[in-house]
Order: sequence, then C-alpha cells, then structure tokens
Amino acid sequence: MVSHPLSLPSVYPYSDLMWISIIFIGLALLVLGLFVVTLSGSMAQEGKNKPMIKAVTGSTYFARTNEFKIYNRFAKPGGIVFVGDSLTQRYPLNEFYPGFHLYNRGIDGDTTEGVLKRLELSIFDLKPTMVVLQIGTNDLQVAGLNKENTIRNIQHIVRNIQTTQPSIKIILVSLYPVNLSVDKLVNRFIVGPRKNEDIQTINQALETIQGVRFVNAYPHLLNEDKELNMQFSKEGLHLSLSGYAMITPLIRNAIDALL
Repeated sequence: MVSHPLSLPSVYPYSDLMWISIIFIGLALLVLGLFVVTLSGSMAQEGKNKPMIKAVTGSTYFARTNEFKIYNRFAKPGGIVFVGDSLTQRYPLNEFYPGFHLYNRGIDGDTTEGVLKRLELSIFDLKPTMVVLQIGTNDLQVAGLNKENTIRNIQHIVRNIQTTQPSIKIILVSLYPVNLSVDKLVNRFIVGPRKNEDIQTINQALETIQGVRFVNAYPHLLNEDKELNMQFSKEGLHLSLSGYAMITPLIRNAIDALL
C-alpha cells in the first residue's frame, strides 16, 4: 500500500494530533522559561536597588560598631567626635584638623535611625566636649523613610544628646547637594533617588533646631546649575578631597567659635 505523502511514517505510533500537541506543549514551556528568566532578572535588579542596600548597610553597620567598641576602650574623654555616614567615615579628619583631639564615628550607608541606635557607643562612651553631626542623605535612598522622618530623627538625636550629656556642644552640618545631571562623571546608580529639593527642605528644618550651631555647607558646594559641583565630588554624591577642603573651613570656624 502506498502511504500518503503527508502522513507520518508507520514507525511513529503517534497521530498527527498527538504531534501537534507535543509541539504546542514544547513551545509553551519555552515561553514560560523565558518569562521566568526575565522575571528573575527584574527581581535581581530591584534587589540591587533596595534590599541589597539594607543588607550591605547592615553588614557595614555591624562591623563598624564592633570596631567602635574596641576603639572606645582606649579613647580619652574631652575630644571632638564626628558622627555620620560615609561622608563622615571617608573624611580624613586628622589631615584636615591637625592638632585636634578627634574621633571619627561615621558608618558607610548609615541613616538617622542607625545613629539613634548607637548614640551610647558613638558619643556618650567617649565623653566628648563637642559633636559634629552630619547625617540624613541615605534616608532618601531607603524605602520607608522620608523627609519628615529624617527631620524628626535628627531632632531626636539632638535632644537625646542635650538631655543625656548637656555639656556637649553640638555642631549640626547641613546635608550636601547631589548632582543628577548628565555629566559623564555622575554615577546615577550611586546618587539614586536623592533630589536636591528634598535635601533643601531638610536643611531648612535643621536650621531651626535650637541649641546647636548650624553649618550650612550646601550652597558652598553648588555649581552654577545648582547641582553638586563635580570639582568637589567623585560621582555626584560623595565628596572628593577638594570637597572636604571646601567644607573644612566652615566646620573649623564653628569649632573655634565653641571652644
């Protein structure tokens, strides 16, 4: 008997309908696989932007606070302690303030909530005469925090210091601007969702806090477009040595006025 030219050979026991079903299922599995890969990539990218920030911050926070516990055993009272986030941790204080008795208690990625949790370790254990506080920019990067929380937390930090050790003099430094331009040096991932409008709102509120000496470094770091001057920054957020050289006289004048 002659087979029809479109019929499957008799060695294959499946009907045409069965073969069509198998091909359809295979295509469906392929599409599902592509969807899963795409979704995983999207979730991974979101994880880089939010959950990973908290994870890395938590790891850095734990490591630095353990360092502080060791350093504090050898600390002499009566110094000046700088407290903040990476902008403080990366501030080469001994180079810019020679001859001063200083302690650096900055932690990369820290927030106002983080500082509130470590006041004893970072300030009170040292029994300083003065605190230089600069904190808040990372609040604008972390989900769940907002400008109002940042202002309120800084107010709590100041009141806690004033209540626990009233003799401590407080210098409150403004948040610094960021750069969101298309400048080739700007790293938009590092700058993140921070906006200068939000930063200015926070700074205006900080200027009204009683019992502190406020240092408004913000306008001194701007370029003609009202962005962080890239001569003072590494990537649009963190300060370069030139940036620290710009703000140091402002802070130094406040220190001298309170000594």
